[in-house]
Amino acid sequence: MVFPQQEQESLIYDVRLSSIGPGRVSGSDVIHDLGGLDLAMKLHYLKVVYLFDSEAAQGLTIMKIKESLFTLFNHYFITCGRFRRSEPGRPYIKCNDCGARFAEAKCTKTLQEWLHMKDWSSYKLLVPQQVLGPELSFSPPLFLQVL
Repeated sequence: MVFPQQEQESLIYDVRLSSIGPGRVSGSDVIHDLGGLDLAMKLHYLKVVYLFDSEAAQGLTIMKIKESLFTLFNHYFITCGRFRRSEPGRPYIKCNDCGARFAEAKCTKTLQEWLHMKDWSSYKLLVPQQVLGPELSFSPPLFLQVL
């Protein structure tokens, strides 16, 4: 079953963006130098979709997810930094606690309806489509979307 573009775009709606940072400050002037693999992956994005049925997600709310991320980011605060460039031009991450990008959205389909659609191109709507840029200094290394 193939959906027209307009119908595909209306499957995900009411997208709200926010940022989530660590529960405590990482300190001033903390930086993370990118390694060779980090630099090699600069234009590659890992997009993952986790599907949970209502029983597995019972009692899970957006606020509980955000509270868990506050604690998680205390240990992985690098994911909340922003990309910068040194004088010679080498990129690094300034761990300034700006936060990971968090998108909340609503969906017109249930999990079972998504699985039965058989239109695999629609699955791209389940992950954020925002890429780094246009300004590197405003781009978060991590972008999460919850439906």
